[in-house]
Parts: sequence; structure tokens; C-alpha cells
Amino acid sequence: MNRRRSEPAKSHLALYIALGLMAVVGTTGGAMHAIYRNAQIRVERQIDQVAGRIEQHELDIQMIDVRAEKLLDRFEIREQLHHLDSDLVPVTHGVVEKVRPLGEAPAVASRS
Repeated sequence: MNRRRSEPAKSHLALYIALGLMAVVGTTGGAMHAIYRNAQIRVERQIDQVAGRIEQHELDIQMIDVRAEKLLDRFEIREQLHHLDSDLVPVTHGVVEKVRPLGEAPAVASRS
């Protein structure tokens, strides 16, 4: 029934093969995890860079809008013309005439 202690224990080849496969799978899994995680970190950094560039472009657009509004400000234009001693003068509303666009035909009044 009991084995004799003098007999050497049988080593099972399947056990060593299984341990070897487990070591290979564990090592491969760890390496793949590291590779994929590094790729994920690179993508996150690229996304952060793009987001930073987008924010910078939005800020640039806002600054251009502010400068454009300042250039088109009528009081600023009047002040600049005054400093440049320009001959331009403000136009009153009575002098302004309505002008038809070139492609539009004149309106014909119907006589009844």
C-alpha cells in the first residue's frame, strides 16, 4: 500500500512542461501589457498636445476677433482720422441715398 521510502519519487514530465508554459505565458502577458500600456500613454500625450494646440488656436482666434473689433470701432476710426488730419468728415443721415444693386430692375409702379 504505501510506497517504500527507498524508491525515488517519479518526476512527471508533464508538470515541468506545464510550469514552463506558464512561465512563458506569464512573461509574454506581462510584456504585452507593458507594450500596450506604453502605446496608450503615447496616445494620451498626443491627445493632450492636440488639445493644447486647439486651446491655443481658440485663444488666437479670440485675440484676432478683439483686434478686428477694435479696428472697426467707429469712435476709434474717428480718433485716428482726427490724429492723421484727414479730410474725411462725418456724413449726416439726410445726405445718404439708397442705391439699387446692379442686377435689380427698377420697380414699376402700377397705374390703376
